[in-house]
Amino acid sequence: MEQPLSDVLSSVSVITRADIDKSQAVTLADLLQGEAGFEFGRNGGLGATTSFFLRGQDSINTVVLVDGVRVQTDKIGAIQTTDFPLQQIERVEILKGNASALYGNNAIGGVINIITRQNKGAPKAYGSASVGSYKTTGAFAGYGGTLGDVNFDLNLGRNKSAGFSAMNTVQRTSANPDADGYSNDYASAKLEKRISTDTQIGTRLNYSVSDVDYDGAYDTPTDIHKFKKATQSVAGYVRQVMNSDWVSNVSLTRSEYKYEDTFNGTFSLPYNVNSRFQGWQNALAWNNAYQLQAQTKAVFGADLTDDTFNGSGGSTSNAYALSRRGRGYFAGVTHQIERLTIQANVRQDQLHLQKENTSTRSDNQANTGLLGLGYQFAPLWKLTGTLSTGFSAPTADAVSSNPTIKPEHHHSQEVGAVYQTNETLLRAVYFQTKATDAIIYNISSYSYQNSDIDNKGVELTARANVAGYSVKSSMTLQDSRDIGQNLPQARRAKQYGSLDVSRVLSGYEVGSKLYAASARRDSNYSTSYDLAGYSTWTFYVSRKIDNEWTARVKLENAFDRQYQLAYGYNTPGRGIYATLQYQPK
Repeated sequence: MEQPLSDVLSSVSVITRADIDKSQAVTLADLLQGEAGFEFGRNGGLGATTSFFLRGQDSINTVVLVDGVRVQTDKIGAIQTTDFPLQQIERVEILKGNASALYGNNAIGGVINIITRQNKGAPKAYGSASVGSYKTTGAFAGYGGTLGDVNFDLNLGRNKSAGFSAMNTVQRTSANPDADGYSNDYASAKLEKRISTDTQIGTRLNYSVSDVDYDGAYDTPTDIHKFKKATQSVAGYVRQVMNSDWVSNVSLTRSEYKYEDTFNGTFSLPYNVNSRFQGWQNALAWNNAYQLQAQTKAVFGADLTDDTFNGSGGSTSNAYALSRRGRGYFAGVTHQIERLTIQANVRQDQLHLQKENTSTRSDNQANTGLLGLGYQFAPLWKLTGTLSTGFSAPTADAVSSNPTIKPEHHHSQEVGAVYQTNETLLRAVYFQTKATDAIIYNISSYSYQNSDIDNKGVELTARANVAGYSVKSSMTLQDSRDIGQNLPQARRAKQYGSLDVSRVLSGYEVGSKLYAASARRDSNYSTSYDLAGYSTWTFYVSRKIDNEWTARVKLENAFDRQYQLAYGYNTPGRGIYATLQYQPK
């Protein structure tokens, strides 16, 4: 349900189109860095394998939606949209904390909802062009608006970079030291038609293909790895106003991904690893919002997904074939009693996974719930709290390696305070999530096993306009631990945060952003390596040339700080990037 940010009982932040333009970020991970509760790991440069850690949870325990539809994950639960083109995004909503009672399987760390662009008004063109360090270039063009009873948007683009060596050859002496490039071509279309006063129908199409060069830790200096990934989806939806109190939405989405991994020009990867994978997903969603009375709103609905995975390569053929079917049913209500807000959500999920042509099977059913309270104890202050349960079913890879693996079960609690004026929004949150039977990978047995995980911490966020300065800051203090092994979770810092300050001076918007994170363990499989704490500074400036054109320049990692997000892998050094943007009013 649409509602003011300060009214949401869970911790939520929103990144607008203006924020995206201002950041000049290239990837979704770089855009989200600095948001409270969000960290990421990446094995090299653009397009490399990227993991999202939301509220200290494993990457598979974050749900990503595009226009409200859950995106595909692969056999190990990896998200297929970590390099979603930012030029196509209108805004990003980040819901932090256990949301299984709303979104089902894996929504433990939270939900990242990407809302794509849709222009309204007279049709017009828009676009941008950018250049920068590492021979980075980008070009994007779109056209959209309203013609009669039809809204539409069409766009396409390309991002490309010569890159840098993905691996640190001092730490990994056998890796190829050459630069590892990246390219991404993408296109999308959105069309919506008003059939009557109460009925709208629409369709969305997305296509993306990327090529990435990467290095292997145990190669020879002349070995070459290339990775190609293609994703596409098509969706149809109907929005129906049933009556003055009830709005219903039905959507059907078909999505596919395919990736190919080559080693020195062939599909025969080292260690006989599968090198070609495909996945297909059909998703049907029915969502409803109902105004029961002036102070009471309800939501209810169902979602159904059917997935198929397949893979082959090397000396194997059709070595990996599984199917997964999910069914979810949910309902929730929010009720206002003067200064008190009450929220309750319940959901049931059924997931069935079958390895084709074998008896390997996993059947899981979970009931989850959320109870939230909010109290406006002063005109500008509100207290919030939630209790929730959640679950995470084993991935296809986990079941394949250990047919007896159990699903994860999570219990979460959160208390917070919100302060809001016309110019300021402050939020402080304490959170804790405990997982029983958390699914971890055991390097000794080369299989998945169950353990216990606990994470607790504090998030502080602020957005304000102070004496002409725009200020955005966050700080997260957390302790994410594997209780079974009594070790901190890998690649999750105990302290991290950001400070972004800007203002307009003589027609120029100038600003700087500081990001800092403390030391982290590199791997759950080894205690030999640690990743040092680090901080980076970014400086940026923009100027509106006229009502349609804006020029932007960014100096990233200004002091050329050397740091790592994964042991043995490099990160970008100092770089300068320029963008020319065309956006008619």
